[in-house]
Amino acid sequence: MSAASDMQGDEQCAMNMTPMIDCVFNLLIFFMLISDLNQKDLVELTLPVAYMAEEDKGQEKDDRVILNVDKYGAIHWKGQQKNLDELGTILSNARDKYELKMRQLGKSGLEELPGGGKASKLYVLLRADRDTPWQHVQWLMTIMAEQKLYKLQFATKKFRDSNYSDAEATALDARTQKEYAAPKGGQ
Repeated sequence: MSAASDMQGDEQCAMNMTPMIDCVFNLLIFFMLISDLNQKDLVELTLPVAYMAEEDKGQEKDDRVILNVDKYGAIHWKGQQKNLDELGTILSNARDKYELKMRQLGKSGLEELPGGGKASKLYVLLRADRDTPWQHVQWLMTIMAEQKLYKLQFATKKFRDSNYSDAEATALDARTQKEYAAPKGGQ
């Protein structure tokens, strides 16, 4: 063998993987942060079941406010617990911001009401736990009305799956009605 072939065998061809590993870790951190920020508006709740629930198509971030109410009546907005006074300010600011955005786009952020008044077109998505007392939801709706916000969406879980036959769906409906009608506390 020649000396040239001995030198080629001794040299190891190694690729430097450090830059690629750095890029992968940066992408991983980026996606972890983004996914955390996207879920900040949502609180872990047991949503009520609705027979006619429709899938949420999603809207632009500024076109609706997401409010969460846990089973104890605590109100959560953007991951922070708020009281009713703070909620009025939050809704007022969101309404004003939405109307300003619509004016800049050359559109109206208000709609005419039958009685001659005007109300905001801003939506409020209310995610209330299924065990939340109705009184807490009523208070939120009252504050919304004070702020001239009448477009309310309730978040629910879809009960009926398209894979069920009509007989199965009827049986599940009856079982769910019994579950909701059963008194709490095993009485």
